[in-house]
Amino acid sequence: MTRARRWIIGRGLLGRAVERARPDEAFAVRLPWNDPDRTVEAIAVALPEFAASDSRLEVYWCAGRGVTSTPREQLAVEASVFDRVLEVFLAAPSDVRSRLAFFLASSVGGAYAGSGTPPFTESTPVAPLSAYGDTKLHMEAALREATADGQWRSFIGRITNLYGAGQDLSKPQGLISALVRGHLSGQPTSVYVPLDTLRDYIYEDDCAAVVDAGMRRVAAQPPGTTVTKLIGAMRAVSIGALLSELTRLRRRRGPIVLGGGDARGQALDLRIRSEVWTDLDGLVRTTLPEGLSRVYQAQLLGRAAPH
Repeated sequence: MTRARRWIIGRGLLGRAVERARPDEAFAVRLPWNDPDRTVEAIAVALPEFAASDSRLEVYWCAGRGVTSTPREQLAVEASVFDRVLEVFLAAPSDVRSRLAFFLASSVGGAYAGSGTPPFTESTPVAPLSAYGDTKLHMEAALREATADGQWRSFIGRITNLYGAGQDLSKPQGLISALVRGHLSGQPTSVYVPLDTLRDYIYEDDCAAVVDAGMRRVAAQPPGTTVTKLIGAMRAVSIGALLSELTRLRRRRGPIVLGGGDARGQALDLRIRSEVWTDLDGLVRTTLPEGLSRVYQAQLLGRAAPH
């Protein structure tokens, strides 16, 4: 079994980038995300079709609209859907589970917001400061348990600050996209944390390349194995430096408003250093200036397109 059938659940910034990595092997099902029961039912109904061939099976959980400030009640719904989907896969025949590799998109910020001295590694004790972090760690634990019980393989990616040209500007996240939008519109962008806050920014397609390589590699691990890896550029920059780089690229400063919002659950320093499958870190090749320029050009084209 050399080829894989890939089911990408969640078609946001990361999900679309993962699909671009191997578009010819994708399996797609339209899911009614506004109805949790119907979402789980749709996945259960589609599973036999997904597993019909004798290919390797890869499932990518890139779904979820939660952010650090999302209320716990809303996040509990997302976690419940994930738990119930794992039950669907656990109920699948053993020949399906033996061919399965499962990816979960998790969060560096969610896991380590209250941890000690950075840079953080996979062996750093987790210390969430928000319901978002609690939820991500719950999902990680649920996947590890299901993987051991179902005897498939899983890859958990704790991802740093993901950005790219496909960012959903309706979500209250994505500082880079919000700053670029402010440059283009002239409207102030709110920055709720100090300018010396350190973040690691990874471009969407670089992140997808690491996820793709990790899923290929985890498929060769013993059944029941879960591998957790930090995924980022391994280079942190301050928000002040990010603003300066945007100013340099665009030759003018965009308007910002400091403070005035909810910064609970946010750490000042989220530097990381992966200790797991470190050769995959070389797949992160997009420099911050390159990535900023791509986001700017995409938004510029979007504003120019007829509506």
